[in-house]
Amino acid sequence: MLSIKRQFITWLMGLIMIPLLFIVVFNLTAPIGLFTNISFYVFVLLGIIVALFPIEIKGATLFLITSVSIAVFLSYGLFAEMVVTTLATTMVMKRMGITMEESYRYPMNILLFQIVSILSAEVYYLLDPVLPSTFNFPYNLLSITIYLITSITLNRLLLYVLATHWQHKAYGNIINYEYIFSLLSAFYAIPIALTILYLRNVYSTIGIIVAAFPLVAISIIFKQYFFSDSQNRYLGKINTLAIKLNEKHSVNEIIKFYLNSWNNIFPADTIYYCTITEDKKIVKSFVYHKGHTVESENCSATVFFHTALEEYWFQSDIIVYQNSKEWTEHLHSEIDYPAESMLILPIKRAGSVVGFIVMTDPKRKAFSKNMLSVIPVLHNYLNIALENAYNYEELQINSRTDHLTGLSNLRAFEQHLNKYNQTNPNDKISIIIIDLDYFKDVNDSFGHQAGNELLKQIAILLSTFVYEQEKLARYGGEEFIFFIPNKTIKEIIELAENVRKKIEETMFNTHNYLDGRELVTVSITASIGVATYPDQCSSIKELMMLADRAMYVGSKQKGRNKVATINEGAIINETEAVLESDQTY
Repeated sequence: MLSIKRQFITWLMGLIMIPLLFIVVFNLTAPIGLFTNISFYVFVLLGIIVALFPIEIKGATLFLITSVSIAVFLSYGLFAEMVVTTLATTMVMKRMGITMEESYRYPMNILLFQIVSILSAEVYYLLDPVLPSTFNFPYNLLSITIYLITSITLNRLLLYVLATHWQHKAYGNIINYEYIFSLLSAFYAIPIALTILYLRNVYSTIGIIVAAFPLVAISIIFKQYFFSDSQNRYLGKINTLAIKLNEKHSVNEIIKFYLNSWNNIFPADTIYYCTITEDKKIVKSFVYHKGHTVESENCSATVFFHTALEEYWFQSDIIVYQNSKEWTEHLHSEIDYPAESMLILPIKRAGSVVGFIVMTDPKRKAFSKNMLSVIPVLHNYLNIALENAYNYEELQINSRTDHLTGLSNLRAFEQHLNKYNQTNPNDKISIIIIDLDYFKDVNDSFGHQAGNELLKQIAILLSTFVYEQEKLARYGGEEFIFFIPNKTIKEIIELAENVRKKIEETMFNTHNYLDGRELVTVSITASIGVATYPDQCSSIKELMMLADRAMYVGSKQKGRNKVATINEGAIINETEAVLESDQTY
């Protein structure tokens, strides 16, 4: 968008130059009685009707006014052509929904078309007398063709200069699909223009009206063709994106990839990703503005309350607004950047709304009809990918988590252990295995549910001993297992002894499920085995077996409630002697 200063200059130039050029050209080229000629007004009306069917080609907007402008130029001269083109251009911009902030585009485009009309007419007036006529037509086909090519090329060049030197924005290649299509339009524009002129000369005003039908029909056909072509291109991009979405298994990864990919397919100045919290508030988790990400921690405190999005929450459909008047009353305070158009896309899981994606753009009618017809397809792909990711993540958690205690299970523990060893082959790795003593007595006395409650409490207690890079898991039954890297055997035995003492000193509360759920207090002890790699074994596979053997042979069979390890094949369970010794393993 232009700066305020440049907008002012644009308006000033337009207000001065547009009427001035009209006056000069009128005095030089307007035929006498132009404004009393009914045919002229029919041409004006025809130009406006054609402008009602603009064609969108890869983001550019074209309108098939060329046939009318050629016919008007050859019939009534340059001034009449400028009037028809100006009115048609104004109608097209009105149909495009140009906002107040972009209103400077009216004088800029009108002045541009005036300059193009004048220069193209000058080329025609210079060449027409000297170029040979063909087929005995009353009009020189070669002159008309050069006039049309000049008009199209000048329009393209001036748009490029305005975009790159005045608006300071990317314009792309001068010679592109849009330019080629405009040149090829000569194959239908010139014959239709000559047909209009012939029918006007033979049948006067009625002839223009008759000729208008095929011209309007062609405009509608082209509009529908390029609408379908645009949809096919959108669907092609959507299909590619859908394949990439289904390759991802993380919910956050899918959301970020989807939001980052959106601007490659559809327009959106700002994108908000909102999640619904447990207390039913809608929190902005991510904000993307002009392709740049605002980190979630910078916007997590901003909340949409029920009054803001409750309509969309319960409706759970895609909502589109083409101007700010339609949504400002509900969402104005929650929108961080200027916006006119808005698109609200619900994120669903198992049929329930769990979040929203809110797209905004400062342009009115930024989301065209063909976009809105394919956006639901893309969003359905997103919801399917998210549902698959939710299920995958839940399956991963279930396959790696002990449901009773919430700790990792043995499978996840072994994977973590092996991965750490592969990444850090030279590090010391220690294992502590903890087995609760006489745990069966708790189940027999108070019921298995009481035993489960006790296991949960012990899991919480053991978790207080876990630090960075360390791992705690449920080994099975009433057993737990620790992974600790980069500790000496002396440090590991000291840690294991602290764990044993903490368990012994703690009184656990549970219920007697065999006798009226009475609250009871339970104390319990633990037998612990310790092993360290590579000090006490030659492989990771031996490590867990060694710690397990130390626990059973050195602690369970020696009276329980002890910490034991193995040194050179001998069981050591005199913990105090090991800790007081200067020897480390």
